[in-house]
Amino acid sequence: MKKTAMACLLLLVTFGASARLHADLRLGASAATLGDRHLKLGLRGGATAGYLFNDHFGLRTGLHYAMKGATTSSDLFDYAADRATRLSYLELPVEATVGCRLSPRSRFDLHAGPYIARLLRAEVARTASYTVRKWDAGIGIGFDFAVGHFVVGPEVQYGLLRAASPGDGHNIAYSLTAGYRF
Repeated sequence: MKKTAMACLLLLVTFGASARLHADLRLGASAATLGDRHLKLGLRGGATAGYLFNDHFGLRTGLHYAMKGATTSSDLFDYAADRATRLSYLELPVEATVGCRLSPRSRFDLHAGPYIARLLRAEVARTASYTVRKWDAGIGIGFDFAVGHFVVGPEVQYGLLRAASPGDGHNIAYSLTAGYRF
């Protein structure tokens, strides 16, 4: 038992000495839609953790709260209950990152990978003839620009599962977040 504990401790110290681990807290805006409906604005925020294997490649994951949905109104700020679908998700992405250092204090990273999301709350338009599925899964792609401890980045997500039953709409979300990198 002592040998196993010592080996694990040695492994952690070795990885810790060479690790390029970082964590972000982020908050931003999103614009989402379901299929061919109009965009609905919302919030997106959460925590992200990343590990760089070398100067160019790494993995990242996180836990994010995201507001999605759509509206049938062409007015971007019209979210009346009879025209808007409001969805709140808890998302868990797992993404590969490719990037480079621009200077000693700045970095650019491109990230892409799958995500899985659990529906937390759904408010469906009264006139809707569908129900929202509890789970969503899809692909996300975006980039981050970090200067010092501050990071900003846009991202696009495309849900591979149909968001409603019956229906053919997929969650499509565009977001822009800013945050602090530890």
